Order: sequence, then structure tokens, then C-alpha cells
Amino acid sequence: MLLSAGSLALPSGPSWRYEEGISGVFLSEDVQVTAGKLRVTAGGLYLLYGQFALTCTAPTCPPGTVTLQLWRAGSQRPLLAIPLVLAGGAGSNPERSGLIQAIGQLQPGDVLSLALDKNVAEDTWQLAQDEREGNFVGLLRIAGG
Repeated sequence: MLLSAGSLALPSGPSWRYEEGISGVFLSEDVQVTAGKLRVTAGGLYLLYGQFALTCTAPTCPPGTVTLQLWRAGSQRPLLAIPLVLAGGAGSNPERSGLIQAIGQLQPGDVLSLALDKNVAEDTWQLAQDEREGNFVGLLRIAGG
């Protein structure tokens, strides 16, 4: 699922969307997209993965950290946490996280959502809007899981 580009100050957190035509991306019957959240329809063991990029939108941006988190409704800790340390400074080149992966057991009916944990000025950094393939969270059900 692609992350919607935009501000880090969104009150409901980042949302995700599925977009046809991106190489190698497909939406399986294992999940359904509803109102910015994912509902798991097939339980099992899942590979969870993602990465994201932020762009400085001001003449200079302060350093800080942002962590993109994938949450299961009712859980006490995220299923996946993707950290990005921002060096700060000038320029509009995106700073990109690494590709982070985890394994998680999901049940039919689980609802997944995204959140940003951040200690950075929200009016200076935003989710990168170019290279749409670079901002994503994915789930892949592992056969036999």
C-alpha cells in the first residue's frame, strides 16, 4: 500500500492507498482497504515491510526522528516500526528510511492502521511526493502460515 503524500501534522495520521500500475504491486484477497485502514480477511503468518521518505519544505529544517508505525487495533505495540533519523539542514532532497521487515501473526478481522511517532517540526518536513514507489507498507501472507 502506498502512503499518501503530505504533511506530518495530519490529525488522523498518514493514510494509505492502493494504486494500479505500479510494477510488482497488487492487492490480494487477504486484505481489504476501507477508509484509510486495512482489514485482514485471511489469517496467517505475514511478512510486513515498508519504507518512507521525507522532504524538507523550508529553507532549513531541524534534525529529528520520525518513525512510521503499523498498528493492529487494540495492540499495545506496533507490528512494524520504520525509523528515520533526519540530519536537518537545507535542501529539498528526500531523506529515506531503510527497508524494514517483520513477521506477524494476523487474524481475520484484524484492522491495521498507520501512525507517525515524531520529534521534529511538523511544518518543515513532509512525506516525499515524488518517487511514489518509495513510500510504502506491504503485507505478504506466507504460505502455510
